Amino acid sequence: MLQVGELSITEWVNQLHRCPLYAILSGFEYGKTPGVGTFYHFFKRLWSHTSANLSPKLRLNRKKVKGGKKGEKAPTKAYSKIANLMAQLQKRSATKPQPFDRLLVLFQQQFLTVSATLGLLGDTNALSIAGDGMPLQTATQVRSRRLCNCRELGIKPCRCYRIYSQPDCDMGWDSYRNRYFFGYHLYTFVAADSPYDLPLYPRLQRASRHDATSWVVSAREFVERFREYTWDKAILDAAHDALPIYQYLLSRKVKPFIDLNLRSTGSKGFARMTSHFPLLGFRFVKRGWR
Repeated sequence: MLQVGELSITEWVNQLHRCPLYAILSGFEYGKTPGVGTFYHFFKRLWSHTSANLSPKLRLNRKKVKGGKKGEKAPTKAYSKIANLMAQLQKRSATKPQPFDRLLVLFQQQFLTVSATLGLLGDTNALSIAGDGMPLQTATQVRSRRLCNCRELGIKPCRCYRIYSQPDCDMGWDSYRNRYFFGYHLYTFVAADSPYDLPLYPRLQRASRHDATSWVVSAREFVERFREYTWDKAILDAAHDALPIYQYLLSRKVKPFIDLNLRSTGSKGFARMTSHFPLLGFRFVKRGWR
């Protein structure tokens, strides 16, 4: 439906009736396609939450995130914050249930398990997992409605409460395109040994969330949800260059391949991290690993 560009479920049902190709590609038998009500009931079952959003629509107006230079990774989050987040997640006996759990179950059963059985993910007992985030824009600008008259009074900037139509989205910085965007931050684990770079665990985060934070959350959830898959290597970019991430991977006997972030490492930080590298038999040469 999205590939065709049809946003109306009613019109999409009509197209399924008219076009055999659309019906077959959608997994239906031509002439026995579902009706409008079936689609709506199906969508509701994929989201087990009383509200359509996780965040409240009424909240304070946030400051715009600080961007950087084109192609330049943001400085890694403070090591203490990442370490505290890891400690909080480790205290939980199990991952917190999410409204989209049913969708993940379908993803695991109908896609991930099938790919693993066909050998398309590589060795599931020694996976090489690459993780990275990408911007997912949902609107050209922040959609909110003001409740105050600060603009009429000449008060700028205004930090008062507003009503947001997309409360789960916020502003983020796209370092590749060198611009701000409004929407989500799609963080995905990919099977690096797969010749098709198949996704292992896609997770929507806030656009303003840093890659290092997204990795910590996704790694914890992935380990809990997919216990039958074992990590062997973790391939990450410079945004993940944080000592707690190295320590976590080494504690689980996972070999980290992480590019150094020259904006946040520094000589002291580099000395602390290189103390772990001899355990892996790696040595650092300029910007590459050997």
